[in-house]
Amino acid sequence: MSWQPIETAPKTGRAIRLSWFDDGKLQEWFNMQWGHIQQNGLFPENTGMWVAPDGSMTWNGDAEDGGPTHWQELDEDPKPLEQ
Repeated sequence: MSWQPIETAPKTGRAIRLSWFDDGKLQEWFNMQWGHIQQNGLFPENTGMWVAPDGSMTWNGDAEDGGPTHWQELDEDPKPLEQ
């Protein structure tokens, strides 16, 4: 499976790879999982967001508000977005 739109990401608590693309180029990626009750003081109005498995960081779940735009399984090598 290649990079998929974030709207199709599993929100089961299983760790996946998240990223965003700029002009079709992969930017940074992070291994994260969905936390249904996760909160962050930067987004006090949001409950539920992506969280690193070790809890060291969170990422807002809304792509329009700076969240990830794509995901893929952890067992894949990160590749450029196929246009």
